[in-house]
Amino acid sequence: MKLIRKIKNTYSRVWMLCWLQALFAVFGFIGESVAGRFVLNLTFVLQFSLLIVALNFHLKALKNLLNSFWSLTFLLLPFYVIALSRNYFVLDNQLTATWYAIAAFILALVAWQISTPLYYPMIQWWEYDFRFRPDIKIEVDVDSENSYDARLSDLRRSGGCVVMFQSVPVGTVFTVKTDVVNNKFKIKAEVISRKEPILGRGFIYGVKFQSEDLEQKQRLKLLVNYWYETKKSKSRSKLEAVKS
Repeated sequence: MKLIRKIKNTYSRVWMLCWLQALFAVFGFIGESVAGRFVLNLTFVLQFSLLIVALNFHLKALKNLLNSFWSLTFLLLPFYVIALSRNYFVLDNQLTATWYAIAAFILALVAWQISTPLYYPMIQWWEYDFRFRPDIKIEVDVDSENSYDARLSDLRRSGGCVVMFQSVPVGTVFTVKTDVVNNKFKIKAEVISRKEPILGRGFIYGVKFQSEDLEQKQRLKLLVNYWYETKKSKSRSKLEAVKS
């Protein structure tokens, strides 16, 4: 039962899949080395060590939700594809090509599942003019007595990114409140992940909006539409400001 609960959790599932793709990558490298008969020579040791180091850093980056995860992902994916093509079309080593194909597929799946605001939000820190930053002002009610100003900085795939200076633990359920077309709007959200702030910036929370019933789904749809309209409006305003 514990394993089933972990699989249902997105981060735990992605973590297990990432380990699996690393394992298939190692199988592919060893299979190619055996077929080419250069196992245990200096070239094999150096290349295998480099692969293990890269996979280790990749897993650590995912564990800590570091942005270097994406840099290593975009290095590993082409490596798998090139190795797959070489073994299938040149070396006629179909088993090794299969290992690399599985590793590439799993890594692509990992990248897709983890690329949500829950874990890797899109925040345009380089946009210093807050008039044009694609976010909306919100109010976070942690309980009946504590309410904090915050910004909703990303909204995709039923998840969002809330940036605020107040610290709350993972698992906290709070109410997000804002004005949508001059109407008071609120929706429940649960904190799934938290990134520690750097100097001058707030905590970054990956939140999952509650959408179990029809009313919550309609609220979330309304918030998404308002978010995208606000984003488009700010982009147009920035373009007009640049032209003038």
